[in-house]
Amino acid sequence: MTAGARYRHLDTARGVVARLPTDLVARYRAVDREAIPAPSAVVDTPAHLDHLSESIAADGIRVPLRMGFNSSYGYLDGNHRIAVALRLRLPDVPVELVREDEGTPRDHGQPMRPDDLDVILTALKQAGQR
Repeated sequence: MTAGARYRHLDTARGVVARLPTDLVARYRAVDREAIPAPSAVVDTPAHLDHLSESIAADGIRVPLRMGFNSSYGYLDGNHRIAVALRLRLPDVPVELVREDEGTPRDHGQPMRPDDLDVILTALKQAGQR
């Protein structure tokens, strides 16, 4: 499998931005960045989370998280932002929702809960998507 195929859910396809409950979005993260930091060669996670917390507390989340989804899995890009949203107890977060093919590889996807899929589809419908 090529890297491009493995990470299809992170391609440049555009979705619809909606506000979703923070707890729902957090269920689809690949990793809890409060518990498992990114490699130190990439970022100093504790310092990054502290800085991001200050920024989000002052200005909100300026770049929506990205959630690829299908009826089986959800794939979240934004593990640091969702960690901060939970830290700050934000009730909801902006999320760019992108439909993925049913055959999208699981990799770090989390199993989609039917009730969460209903919320996501309702958000898409309200945004004028099918």
